[in-house]
Amino acid sequence: MQRWSSQLNRYLRVGQRRVEGWLDPFSARYIAELIFLLRESGRFGPCAEIGVHHGRLFILLHLASEDLSVAIDVFGNQHLNTDRSGRGDKKKFLENLVRWGGDPSRVAILQKSSLEIAPEEILSLAGPISVFSVDGGHTAECALNDLKLAEATLRPGGVVVLDDFFNEVWPEVCVGAVQYFISGGRLKPFAVTPNKILLCDPDYNAFYRTTLRDRLRLYHDKDAELFGSPVSIMGVSRHGTFGLLKRRVAASPAGPLLKQLKNAFWRSA
Repeated sequence: MQRWSSQLNRYLRVGQRRVEGWLDPFSARYIAELIFLLRESGRFGPCAEIGVHHGRLFILLHLASEDLSVAIDVFGNQHLNTDRSGRGDKKKFLENLVRWGGDPSRVAILQKSSLEIAPEEILSLAGPISVFSVDGGHTAECALNDLKLAEATLRPGGVVVLDDFFNEVWPEVCVGAVQYFISGGRLKPFAVTPNKILLCDPDYNAFYRTTLRDRLRLYHDKDAELFGSPVSIMGVSRHGTFGLLKRRVAASPAGPLLKQLKNAFWRSA
């Protein structure tokens, strides 16, 4: 099976660095590897994101899927953005989508607050969701609402990607997520990557956690537990195996030359 299309590969290498937003390159790599695993296991289909901004993560999800993708953002209705977490621009989003090979006809845009969206609205548009990114309003109310919305629309074996749980600037996200977990939320964490935690039904925890840990073992920092659920910490610590290799290369005589070549590559891409 082909891992991913040339368009998605190009976006991973170049595009996601060119689109304004907040997405760590390793988290992008981990999500792409998760998508390939979902495709291998026959569980990949429609994707959705709350808090699209200019499309940095959404485009990755869209390029990986052949189904309809659901983009939820207030965009120009900034009076609904009560916590001022980002200022999504619909025009820039669509320009970025087309620039990096996306198909606007396969995107359903809901320009409204996620607090106004019922699960049935998403399901009627796209059907059950395979990967649902939650990065919308950063109040506790929004975080709790969006996790419940994602849970209600997720297909069996689907995954939710939650942003900013550990972000000190937005502690309300953590509060809302904790409320979700302690109030009986069905989904539990299986991985932590830079600024993301990934959730699934507990029955799938071991499969996703161990398979992705093994495939990206150089980025594996440690195993831990979060809300009673085993998780793999991936690509976070600078002291992991991959971080150690990067530091050794940077400190070698070839380090400065390799840095110049890398910078020249990104400028020309």
